[in-house]
Amino acid sequence: MKYLAYCLLLGLAWCLPSVGQNVSIQARLDRPEIKIGERAAIDLTIRTDDLSRTRFYLLQDSTGAPERYRVLSFGATDTIDIGKGVQEIKAQMIVTSFDSTLITLPPIVVETPSGQAMTKPLALNVISPEVDLSQPENIRPIVSPWDEPYTLMDILSLIFTSWIFYAVAGLLLIALLIYEYRNRAQYLQVVKPEILRPVSALEQLKRKLEALGDARLETQEDFKRYYSTVTDGLRAYLGARYGFEAMERTTDEVIEKLHSRGLGSEQTRHIEQVLMEASLVKFAKSLPERGDALQLRTQTLALAEGIERLFMPSEGESLAGKEVIQ
Repeated sequence: MKYLAYCLLLGLAWCLPSVGQNVSIQARLDRPEIKIGERAAIDLTIRTDDLSRTRFYLLQDSTGAPERYRVLSFGATDTIDIGKGVQEIKAQMIVTSFDSTLITLPPIVVETPSGQAMTKPLALNVISPEVDLSQPENIRPIVSPWDEPYTLMDILSLIFTSWIFYAVAGLLLIALLIYEYRNRAQYLQVVKPEILRPVSALEQLKRKLEALGDARLETQEDFKRYYSTVTDGLRAYLGARYGFEAMERTTDEVIEKLHSRGLGSEQTRHIEQVLMEASLVKFAKSLPERGDALQLRTQTLALAEGIERLFMPSEGESLAGKEVIQ
């Protein structure tokens, strides 16, 4: 009988510690001292055998004195299953104080249906920050350490609930409508066609001859290009004025066409002289004087201007025409 009672006492003694370990709490303060407004973290390790019905809280001061600290946040950060139905909770409490004194943080209690455990009170020394009063302009207010950062939804909510957003959006919409209206009006505007004055055959010949004013005349090839430009311009003028293709015709064919169109023998003789002189330079490799080449350009322009006067109505014809019109 004594042996059985002894065995029961040993079993009870062995079971009691294991039961007591199912609910426990440990607390550690990350720093013993802070400045006014700074944060201190209390790291908690809680073991429980009934996680869904576990609650933990901070004991209130029984003396009724005002609290010299403020709890900024208190919550679990992680949960670990350590076996045999026991789970370990990692929690953290953030506190601060605005009194420069030694404060005592009361015990933190954890409760489950199977038991209760609490931490020991923790001491936290709060000191005043050193302030350089010689430069008061450098003193800045203490930034609230517990301000939560804005989320995207918070930012969007602030934007869409502000009248400034709708005012700016309205101004942008008005500016866009004005821009589109001006562009549409510009597209719909009738553009007046630009009337181009036709360039006469004589004007085209003048431009070609004027471009030869700075021509280089030193080698046989230079003179060949020069005379080719003069005769090509003269042929183009005659073909346009008398209505035939003169560029691919020989000199004799050109003169024959001009005779058939009624051009006088004096003009055709000068034209034949210019074309024959150019043929000698281009094909017989004749090398004229520079002055003769420049004089040829002047003679060609004068010849074309003389032909042009043949197409102008005389004064008598103009008066007769006016009488007929009246």
